[in-house]
Amino acid sequence: MALDRWDRRTFLGRSAAVGAGAAGAVMVGGEALAHGRGHGEGRPVKRYSFSVMGTTDLHGNVFNWDYFTDREYDDTAHNDIGLAKISTLVDQVRREKGRRNTLLIDAGDTIQGTQLSYYYAKVDPITARRGPVHPMAKAMNAIGYDAAALGNHEFNYGIPVLRKFEEQCDFPLLGANALDAKSLRPVFPPYVIKRLRTPCGRDVRVAVLGLTNPGIAIWDKAHVAGKMVFPGLEEQAAKWVPRLRSMG
Repeated sequence: MALDRWDRRTFLGRSAAVGAGAAGAVMVGGEALAHGRGHGEGRPVKRYSFSVMGTTDLHGNVFNWDYFTDREYDDTAHNDIGLAKISTLVDQVRREKGRRNTLLIDAGDTIQGTQLSYYYAKVDPITARRGPVHPMAKAMNAIGYDAAALGNHEFNYGIPVLRKFEEQCDFPLLGANALDAKSLRPVFPPYVIKRLRTPCGRDVRVAVLGLTNPGIAIWDKAHVAGKMVFPGLEEQAAKWVPRLRSMG
């Protein structure tokens, strides 16, 4: 993606999933991604390409399975769901593009939505002493996610469940606009920087910025009131994207 002219509208248009969170990749340091000349210096700007794979609204679906009907999931369009199916597609892209030239990110709403996710939040909770590892964490770790943004549904079962899930993941849960209510500092990592190897053999650094849905303050008020605040995606993107791009 050409991110040298990234602005707030572009960020929202390309990465925001209003029902969940948002995750976007931004080049940091080095040359910008663009055609033409350098920034007024008459130097050609080099262009690098890499592949970003994205998922969103997984909602506790590990397998292509409907827990209400107790049979394989199907709908009128014959769509498939679940991380097991996604894993096959991810493996295919990585074989084609190269493992080090791809990113896999998720835009949130991961640990709520099925009987499976309810079970590991309420029946055999991951927060229990010597409790189980959440199946979504196991599956996403096995696939090799690079980062995930917080979705609004991540807060449905309370902050302790979310924090335990975060602990069990091998990748960061990002939320640049999930702030401590008093200090106004991020309570989750705002971003992560990944190093990719482009097809031409050069390493480039890419920042993944995560933002979540400000509606959490209303929908999960019982869990977050007095603890966290959630300013707007647009204003936080405007704050963080230039900062990330300036990092050498």
